[in-house]
Amino acid sequence: MLYDRPYMQSNQNLRSRNLLLGIIVFNVMVYAIQLVAGTGFYNTFSLASSAPHFWSFLTYAFLHNPAGFGHIAFNMLGIFFLGRALLPELGEKRFLQLYLGASLGGGIIWYLFSFISAGGVVVGASGALYGLIACFGLIYAETDINFMMVLRMKGKMLLYVSLGIALFGLIFLEIINRTGTAHSAHLGGMLGGYIFYKFIYQRNPGYGKGATFQMPDWLRPKADIRPKAKTYPYKVNIKPGKNLKAEVDRILDKINSKGFGALTPEEKKILDEAGDLLKKR
Repeated sequence: MLYDRPYMQSNQNLRSRNLLLGIIVFNVMVYAIQLVAGTGFYNTFSLASSAPHFWSFLTYAFLHNPAGFGHIAFNMLGIFFLGRALLPELGEKRFLQLYLGASLGGGIIWYLFSFISAGGVVVGASGALYGLIACFGLIYAETDINFMMVLRMKGKMLLYVSLGIALFGLIFLEIINRTGTAHSAHLGGMLGGYIFYKFIYQRNPGYGKGATFQMPDWLRPKADIRPKAKTYPYKVNIKPGKNLKAEVDRILDKINSKGFGALTPEEKKILDEAGDLLKKR
């Protein structure tokens, strides 16, 4: 595979690992502060159905159930494995956008359903985790996944199963029986993951800036819907020696910021040729 070649490893993988590790470490640190600081910290940053703080719709995702370590351990484990799969495709900026967008979606949907359910308080990164599951299932729909070498399913099946669990839990456990588990936040996270995939990932697979959101065609002004000539901000004009190295460095920087899917066919060809030259030396 192209991304297994030596010149594709280094800064890209290091930054991705650091970002993923940073998210997990930050969650663990906030959890530790939460346990030490007590109820004041918990009430300030958790999301409550009664008079919530505006920042709580995002900060709730970095707090976890203080009764035990199972809640945060399960979420961080899932984020680790899904993050490793999604980061090479999305790049660091868009992965963060997906993670925070899914967290926000989970908080908003839970709050809306809290008016017909038991309400209370919600904390945890489960919404973000379910958002990663949704995006993974859409991008890698036909990819086979092995769970501990026992269970095997395609990416889209993981998406369908997770969606079914979230819907079942919302109706029968959260609304009818009012067990207090925030299945609506899981569903909101999946909705956030779908919105990211539909309006950001699919619309900007090659040259989007990651943090941009394009409106659907039917909501955009007519002048904005007119087809435009496809232009590329990068010129491919390779000469031997230093120019080739400079072009490869530029392409690797582009992968770091936007993901491997952002490359043009010409840029992928350049990386292949550079890899062949490295093998010959």
